[in-house]
Amino acid sequence: MAAAILTSVLISCSNHNEPVVLIVPSNYNTIQTAVDAARSGDVIEIEPGIYNEEVLVTKDSIVIRGKDRNRVILDGSHRLANGIYVAANDVRVESLTVHSYTQNGILFSGADTAGADIAADKVGTPGNSLVGFEVGWVTSYNNGLYGIYGFAASDGIIEHSLVSGHPDSGVYIGQCNPCRTVIRNVIAEFNAIGYYGTNASGDLFVINSIFRNNRLGVAPNSQRAEGLFPQQESTIVGNLVLDNDEARAPVIAEGFFGGGIVIGGGAKNVVLHNRVEGHSHIGIGVINFNGFAAMNNRVAGNKLADNEVDLVFIAAESGGISGNCFSGNFYTTSLPPDIDRVLPCDATPRVVPSISLRAAVSPPDVDYRRIPPPNAQPVMPPGGHLRPAGVRPFVPPPIDTIVLP
Repeated sequence: MAAAILTSVLISCSNHNEPVVLIVPSNYNTIQTAVDAARSGDVIEIEPGIYNEEVLVTKDSIVIRGKDRNRVILDGSHRLANGIYVAANDVRVESLTVHSYTQNGILFSGADTAGADIAADKVGTPGNSLVGFEVGWVTSYNNGLYGIYGFAASDGIIEHSLVSGHPDSGVYIGQCNPCRTVIRNVIAEFNAIGYYGTNASGDLFVINSIFRNNRLGVAPNSQRAEGLFPQQESTIVGNLVLDNDEARAPVIAEGFFGGGIVIGGGAKNVVLHNRVEGHSHIGIGVINFNGFAAMNNRVAGNKLADNEVDLVFIAAESGGISGNCFSGNFYTTSLPPDIDRVLPCDATPRVVPSISLRAAVSPPDVDYRRIPPPNAQPVMPPGGHLRPAGVRPFVPPPIDTIVLP
């Protein structure tokens, strides 16, 4: 009888109806072996320690959770490529630190190259789409490309995280339409670019975050190096964008320096209720980029101060306004002058004269590997991010309730 009961229990476990917590290193020596053993709905729980490994996730609907954000550390020692590479749907990574990888701290990629060099993904044509990705309460610093990276991926959340010391960008979202992704309560500092969104379009929200001491703060942009161009329909609301002319951050490949929020050749973006201060070149700019004209962008209700030029619009070569507008901003300087009246959102715009802007002078590059690590960060509240497996329906954040910080 006892044997029959034991057999019944074993069968129940093998059916795996309930989520299982797999503990590293108590039950599994490495994070990767726990991931390999996990099934949909399981949680990999990581005890404090330093883990010198790369983790590849190809199974859907799992959670990778550190027990302490500041004491669970994935260290690439500047020789391993990616800290956590996710090529599966509905995966959440939370409450840990990842640093010193030669490519990316945390990468979610829907392209057909799981486990391969991410540079191979940048071929200009869409790959498969990953659906459902989340990052929360993570510190990612001093990695060789990006801190937190979503590529050909949709239905994402990046929240309560800090990214620092990256020679490309702290947070990168690329080649998705619709992205259906929210970036919120993030701090990006000492990166070449705080947030970079190449061809990231449709329900993409950057809200309630801090971008400070990067060489460039926030940059939705269009490029032919990836698919799904041009970029369009990002919403940038309620952010603090401060002093993004930091010589101690890594250099931007194109040499740009000293900008707060710059839309490069994007369309139908909304820049609303942001505080943008302390930039040696541009506070908020709407410009052409890579042969793409900026079109139908709205810049409204922002407060700007201590920028060389607070608001900038540079028209296409044809001189057209292309539906771009500025309204209700608090500013001192603009090109063209008096930009809210020249390009209003609620009235007929005036003709915009040809405008030239001096090139930004970028200080010498710095070695991202030598940027000081960030201080300890707030830990995730008790209980973690408890939720059932499965991609949740995307719900846009209520931007009408977000006020100027």
